[in-house]
Amino acid sequence: MRIPIVDIGNSKGIRIPQAILRQVSFSDDVDLEIVDGKIVLRRLVDPSTVPELSALASMDDQMIQRTLRKVKGTDLITSLIDAGQEIKEAVYRNLSARVCEYVRSTVTRLEHGDARDLLIEQSRNAFSEAIMSALND
Repeated sequence: MRIPIVDIGNSKGIRIPQAILRQVSFSDDVDLEIVDGKIVLRRLVDPSTVPELSALASMDDQMIQRTLRKVKGTDLITSLIDAGQEIKEAVYRNLSARVCEYVRSTVTRLEHGDARDLLIEQSRNAFSEAIMSALND
């Protein structure tokens, strides 16, 4: 989308269309920074409004699926360790049968292991994800 840069007093600015603002849920203020020569705007997050993992249990399946698409596999597994059964079941019912079985068995195994097992599992999963990414490039 091409938008014009406009004069705002002694500064320049842009007008962000309402449709775009609704998609990113900006509030009145944003975080602005330059990254690799690009202007990046980020939504400010109020720590008091960040939902806990327990919020997952009250979400509908469509919202859970959208959330799961944004989470790395290792983070999903780690976050489910010692989580309540209601949260686990909400996640499991929104995974394919194959992925569900893998996640369920890995979570169960890691719940009965120690921190060493968890670190090894995270590293192996990160390495596997890198391999898959390289194969898909």
